[in-house]
Amino acid sequence: MELAEIQPQLFKQFSKILQGEKLSHAYLFSGGFGSFELAIWLSQALFCQSPQNHLPCGHCRPCRLVAQQEFTDLHLVEPEGQMIKTAQIRELTQVFSESGYEGKQQVVLIRDAEKMHPNAANALLKSIEEPETQIVVFLLTNNENMILETIKSRTQVIHFAKNVSYLQGFLEQKGLLKTQAELLAQICHSPDEALEIGQQNWFNEGLQKLQHLVKLLQKSGDEAFLYLREVVELFDDKEKQSIAFELLLQLFNQEKMSPEILKTFQAIKMWKSNVRFESSLNFIVL
Repeated sequence: MELAEIQPQLFKQFSKILQGEKLSHAYLFSGGFGSFELAIWLSQALFCQSPQNHLPCGHCRPCRLVAQQEFTDLHLVEPEGQMIKTAQIRELTQVFSESGYEGKQQVVLIRDAEKMHPNAANALLKSIEEPETQIVVFLLTNNENMILETIKSRTQVIHFAKNVSYLQGFLEQKGLLKTQAELLAQICHSPDEALEIGQQNWFNEGLQKLQHLVKLLQKSGDEAFLYLREVVELFDDKEKQSIAFELLLQLFNQEKMSPEILKTFQAIKMWKSNVRFESSLNFIVL
């Protein structure tokens, strides 16, 4: 995937920043559509051995290793389970106080930054405030509202709008049906996420069952209620159930079923409050 196609405006903006040597020391990338790709590309620019007008060549050893997330002075932090733990951030303390192994420059890239434990976020805040070495920090999040205001105030916040038309075309090129690609382009945050879901065996069957449920709802609430058991059996974990609700919202929107849309929002709140998935769907149907 070409970054210039995914986020053309941001690609131009940061090309100018690199060429003017005005890259800041800390960024918060809000929205997953191309944010990781841009962070990797900027990291390549910082380490590249053969830059072209300050832009990364993409072919030298550091560029290749950064692309593979294996470069020594690129420090990637991701959640362990459902959380980025305080110990993970404290391990970076030495990174912030020392020069890199291959040069002075270092990069810290933190994915799903909204999952940082509050103590971890506070530990990171101190390092962002007073960096002792040449270091650039990229915080990536799909939920900006869960990032501490103190961290946001010390970073440059960049918003990544979703390029729906690009995402739909990308998925169709990968072999997904137009209907599947259209729906996934609406509910997913990134091409990788959409493709991963679209290629799973349960997704196509699950989508067909939800489409049938919507048709039954338009005809008979009783028939829809009886059909729910088949839907529930397929969406058998939290991740799949979350996707089911998102798909239902899109399907109801396509059919202009406003009462069902409102009920679905209520059902999602119930489900997030630990009401069983089946009971939450019952609320929509009854």
